[in-house]
Amino acid sequence: MEVNIFVETTFDDGETKKRNIGRLRRAPDEFGSESLGLLLNDAKTLLRRLQETIVQDQVGEAMEARRKCDGCGKQRAIHDDRGRILDTLFGRIRVKWPRLRRCLCQPAGVAKSGPQSPLAGLFSDRATAELRRLQAELGARHSFREAARLIEMFMPCSAQLNTTVRNRLGRIADELGRENVSQGDADTIAPPSPLTVFLDGAHIRCRPEYQKRHLDVVVGKVESPNMSRRFGLVQQAAGSPAKQLRHDLIAQGWDGQSKVTVISDGEPALPNLVRRAVRGPVTHILDWWHISMRVKHIENAVRGLLQSKGFSGLPLLFERPADTLRWHLWHGKVMTAATILKVLQIDCDRLHAETRELREAAKRVKARCQDLYSYLANNFDALVDYGHRHRNGLAVSSSRAEGCVDDIGNTRMGKRRRMRWSPRGAQRVAVTRAAVLDRRLGVSKRAA
Repeated sequence: MEVNIFVETTFDDGETKKRNIGRLRRAPDEFGSESLGLLLNDAKTLLRRLQETIVQDQVGEAMEARRKCDGCGKQRAIHDDRGRILDTLFGRIRVKWPRLRRCLCQPAGVAKSGPQSPLAGLFSDRATAELRRLQAELGARHSFREAARLIEMFMPCSAQLNTTVRNRLGRIADELGRENVSQGDADTIAPPSPLTVFLDGAHIRCRPEYQKRHLDVVVGKVESPNMSRRFGLVQQAAGSPAKQLRHDLIAQGWDGQSKVTVISDGEPALPNLVRRAVRGPVTHILDWWHISMRVKHIENAVRGLLQSKGFSGLPLLFERPADTLRWHLWHGKVMTAATILKVLQIDCDRLHAETRELREAAKRVKARCQDLYSYLANNFDALVDYGHRHRNGLAVSSSRAEGCVDDIGNTRMGKRRRMRWSPRGAQRVAVTRAAVLDRRLGVSKRAA
């Protein structure tokens, strides 16, 4: 059988064009799984020809509409007819891109100026927005080389280069930053509401010329009662990390006065970043998971002490404090927990240790207790009644930020990728990947 595919274009002035863009031939004796229906290569060829037909007609009609002078209504003369290469998702197309002369009805200075291209500035990078978005999204999800390979495999576009994917992802990231600035100057997107910011840090390998082993990527999530928004930034590369975070807060409905709660693992730089963003005080809460893990270390150390050879003390003096420590911290009884830690250290000193194994076990318990005591003392103002918050449905852990570490940092830029990053490159990928995961990349660009 033979299949002919035609395209019929009807313009606004009533003119109609009909063209044959493809012909498929399927012989009866060649019927099989490898020749059934439309094949990928056939589809690529048809899509490329269809795209070329539509683009040529669309550009021609747009140019004719713009030839009319706004002042006198006459048709402006064509100065020259330079062709331009336009990169689209369905092929690289050469289109007519004429320049028009200035109309004589314009003021003398304007009329004598050079020719004008009505379509100038419409396509940055001489590529369609859809292609640029796809390159940025795949570049944020995969390596640049793999992203180029995937696009070229499934789409009838031109040959893709990993450097092109990288550069266009960088420009998309810069546009996202400028878009955030414009949103920050306008009205808030969401209604004002209290926000919770979950923060954590990720470490990625740095390129050797920057004389650093790792780069610190700050990742996290901003949550309001009805929405959430991921973010990622590299403080060494971001022009203003606090300003970028401030725009994320505004996008979630922060009005400059609403309460902001920060949950982090105790790293001082993380809540300070939010304080600079809101330009005022915030409520900082220490992550419960990090407290619980340190309590678990004490419980394991006490269990090892009781099982040591030569232990002659009272097990209850060590077991009961270790078992009640978690309960007191969960209910906000910090001073009681601190007293328990000191008593455990004193009991370890009083313990008559005759064997080396027993001395090492007692030393281990003291070290774990001192570690938790110092951790609580350094973050005393960030300790709350976690049980009360949990019963009221409020967050007590930065697990959401831990998830962002995997989603934004480790999945794309982690050690398994075997890549080294510059601060600027890591910043661009983190910003773009956060937008891709939140599905903000396509939405923002279509709205624009």
